[in-house]
Parts: sequence; C-alpha cells; structure tokens
Amino acid sequence: MKLKIWHKMIIGITIPSLIAFFGGILAYGYINDVKNRQDVVLTADDLKENVLEIRRNEKNFLLYKTIEHYDNLQDSVFTFSATIKKVSIDTKDKIGQEKLDSLKTNINSYSDRSDNLNNNFQKEITVSKKVQNEGKTLQTFISNKKHAKELSANFILDLRLLEKNYMFFRDKESAVKLNRNLLKLKNVTPMCYDCIPYIEAIRSLFKINEVSDSIINSLQDAGDNLEKITGKVSLAEREKINSYITFTQRVLLTGIILLCVLGPLFVYKTASYISSPIKRLAEIAKKISDGDITLRAPLKEKDETYTLAVSFNSMLDNLQTTQHTLKESLDLLNEKQAQLIESEKRASMGFLVAGIAHELNNPINNISLTAETIKEERKSLSDEELDGFIQDIVRQSERAHKIIDNLLDFARARKSSGMEKQDIVSIVRDSFGLIQNQLKISNIQLSKEFPDESFFINGNRSKLEQILVSIITNAVQSMNDAGTLTVKVLPDDENKNILVKISDTGKGIPEADLKNIFEPFFTTKVPGEGTGLGLAVCYTLVTEHQGEIDVESEEGVGTTFTIKMPLLDSTA
Repeated sequence: MKLKIWHKMIIGITIPSLIAFFGGILAYGYINDVKNRQDVVLTADDLKENVLEIRRNEKNFLLYKTIEHYDNLQDSVFTFSATIKKVSIDTKDKIGQEKLDSLKTNINSYSDRSDNLNNNFQKEITVSKKVQNEGKTLQTFISNKKHAKELSANFILDLRLLEKNYMFFRDKESAVKLNRNLLKLKNVTPMCYDCIPYIEAIRSLFKINEVSDSIINSLQDAGDNLEKITGKVSLAEREKINSYITFTQRVLLTGIILLCVLGPLFVYKTASYISSPIKRLAEIAKKISDGDITLRAPLKEKDETYTLAVSFNSMLDNLQTTQHTLKESLDLLNEKQAQLIESEKRASMGFLVAGIAHELNNPINNISLTAETIKEERKSLSDEELDGFIQDIVRQSERAHKIIDNLLDFARARKSSGMEKQDIVSIVRDSFGLIQNQLKISNIQLSKEFPDESFFINGNRSKLEQILVSIITNAVQSMNDAGTLTVKVLPDDENKNILVKISDTGKGIPEADLKNIFEPFFTTKVPGEGTGLGLAVCYTLVTEHQGEIDVESEEGVGTTFTIKMPLLDSTA
C-alpha cells in the first residue's frame, strides 16, 4: 500500500498530539482556576494598598494634627470601607466572609478612634494656647516685680523654655524636667496665686496628652491589625495561585517527558519516508543557491513530491526568465536610493540652517542693540564705556563667525572642535553683558549671585554663550517688558559639577508642555514669534558639553532653567 505524505504525517503526529492534547486539557483547567482567582488577588491587593494609604495618612495626621490631614485620613478610611462593600459575592466566598467581617470591625473601630483622637487634638490645641497665654501672663507679672523675692525672672524664662521643649518634643524627659520645675515653683512661692493658673494649665496639658497617647496607641494597634489581616489575605491568595501554577508545571513537565520519549520515535519513522525526495530537492536547491539555475529536479515518487518537483522545475524556468529583469530593477533601485540619500542630506542641512539662523539672531541682535546704544548715547559715554561696547560688538561678531564655521564644518562632515578650559563664572558674567541692552530696554531687574572664585569646565566659549543668551532671551520675552531675572552660579553638593540657574518671573510654561520644550520646532509662543529651535539647540549644545539641562515652571509664577556641567579636575 502506497501512502501519501499526508497519511504518513498524520500517523506520526496523531499520537504525540493526543499526549499534548490531554496534558493541555489538564493544564488549561488549572490555568483557568488561576485566571478566576485573579479578581481575588486584585481585591486583596486593593485592600492592602488602601490600608497602606490609611497608615500613611495616619502618620501625617499624628505628625501635623491638622483638620486637613484628619480629612485625608477619613477619606482613605472611607475608600477602604467602600472597597470592602464592592467585593462581589464570589470573591467574598473565596476570601472568606469571616476575614471581611473582621476587616469591617477593625476599620469601624479605627474610624472611631481617629475621631476621638481628632477631638482630643483640638482640646490639646486649646489647652496649649491656654498654657502659652498663662505663661505670658506670668512673665508679665514677674516683669512688674510684684512677686516674691524667691521668684526670679530667669527661673520663669527657664520654665517657659522647658514648656516649649515639652510642647515640641512631647517626650518623657521633657515632661519630667517641666514637672520638676513646676514643683520648684510651687515650693518656692506657695502663696503665689498668680502662678496657680499657669501650673494648672500645664497639669491639664499633661492629662490631655496622656489621653492622646493612649488613643494613638490604640489607633496604631487597630492599624496594625488591618495591615496584618490584609497581608494574610493577599499572601493566602498568592499561595493558592502558586499551588495551581506548580501543579500545572508538573502536568506540563509530564507531557513534555512523554513527548520527548514517544514523539521522536514516531517522528523519526515518518521523517524517513518523507525526507528522501525532499533531501534531493534540498541538494538541488543548494546548487542553485551557488548560482547554477540550469539544474532540474528528477520525477521519481508518485506522491505529493511529484507535484512539488514539477512546480520546482517550473519555478526554475521562470527564475531564469526574471533574473535579467531583476538585475535591471536592482540598478534602478540603487539609482533611486542614491537620490533619496541626497534628499535626506539636504533635509538635514535645511534643518541645521534653520537652527543656525535662529542662533545667529542673538549675536546680530546684540550687535544691533549695542550699536544703537552707542549712536544714541555716544556723547554721554566715557572712553572706557565706549571701548566696552566696541569689545561687545567684536566679541559678538567673532561669535557669529564661529557659528558660520560650525555650519561649514557640518557641510564638510567634520566634527565640531574648539573645546578647551573655560571659566564658567566669567562666561556667565560676559553673557549677561551681551544682553544688558535688552534688559534695560525691557525694564527687567537683574539679580546675580556669583561665587568669588573661578570654576573651570571643558567647553567652547561661543557655544556656552549661545546657550546662556538663548535662555536669557526667552526669559526676557516671557516677562513682557517687566519682571526680575535671577542668575545663580554655584557648585553642587559633591563639588563635581557646576550649576547655572536662570529664573524669571514670567508667565511660566504649562505643565503639559514641559516634556516637549526641548523638541525641535516646538514653541509655546504665538505663531510668528518663535521657531521652536532655540531650546532644542541649547539642549544639543549642553549635551555636547557632557552636561544636563532641566526646567521647572509654574504658570503665573515663572520658570527656572538649571544647567549642570562637569567641573574639570583640579589637577588638570
């Protein structure tokens, strides 16, 4: 009996497939159980996270004792209670009604204790104010010198200091010291009636603090119980899922072992019937891959390989026909690809030219403003001031020249150079000198905080000035002809980097736009006032200096740019 290839394959595949099928059915059942318990795990995690949020708000409430933090605590308690109420019946059965009831009991107890604690805190605030008022009254009484000789002003001042320490630290040592001095006050002047209200107020504060401490301990115990219960619920569900996964792994491992033992046996027998004609075709295909497309497959077997061999030979005939056409198409493709590469180069050059045009605007603008100032005030300018303005024009001209050099370097496919040791403090000072006219014209107040000593980095002076001037110009424009521009230069805590902080009091940047401001062509200015290239260029130049640039902004308050660059080693 002659078998077709598909008959041979069915025989070789059926038995291993049956092994895989039954193993898969078992594994599917347990995986489905894991899936069904996902909702339980999510609920358990939600409860646990809600409890952690409660404990966090609890700590804030105990620390600050304000109504705001109390409300936050109550909100988190309400959220936890709402989560328990939303638990489905099926999930309740899986978690256990007893555990959920225990959580409800504990959260109700926790809520009641937090209410009591809040009320007690309000009383504590009232009593604390009373203590302070009585202390002030006692100090006034002492200052009027209507007290017994044994009662000194220094003693009362020490007593008030112990009072403040106790209110601030609320520790046992402060309470003992304060109580000891109260006893001294009472023993020294037993007939001092003006001292009694102060002593009684502090005694009241002791008592109410003891009540608060008791409530706090019970509140924390209730919170610990909530954490313990939700932790057990979450852990129990994960352990159940792990047990399901472990069993599923064992089932799959058993199936794999059976497949590894029985599968190869059937596959080998099947392959031996199929591989012979296919092997011949593979040998021919290998020779064809070496370039000989004149070979043809022999027609021997009468199974499906016969049709395959006929189709294979037909394919070779068509392959010879199309080879020539393919070669011509490949030549055309190479030509088009070269055109595309040239187009990409032009696009890159156009992008850089747009950025360079934006960069050139700053030195040209400064040259124009400086020249205009000389023209308008040349009669009142001293020789020294005139020389300074001329030096600014020369320096800005050199800066524009360097920018053009960078463009030419890009066109010649050379990397930018000119990195050398630079005094960043001096560069920042000079950069603010470059925009001095803009600040004066725009009615901008300048606040500077520069260190007395020099800090050196490895950089290009022109590019560093470009970074600073571009950021300063944006700051001036954002303040709409009125505001304060603040610049600070300082090392970081480890003295490894120098930080340049530039702050304005402008309109600020929307939070949604902060992540995009360093992207090319992104701008928050109205159409026609900005190209969106300035900060993108700044980001590129800062990165070129192995530095970082960050921005913080608040609408209606202002914006702060922080430039961080590595300092040169002091031994360099």
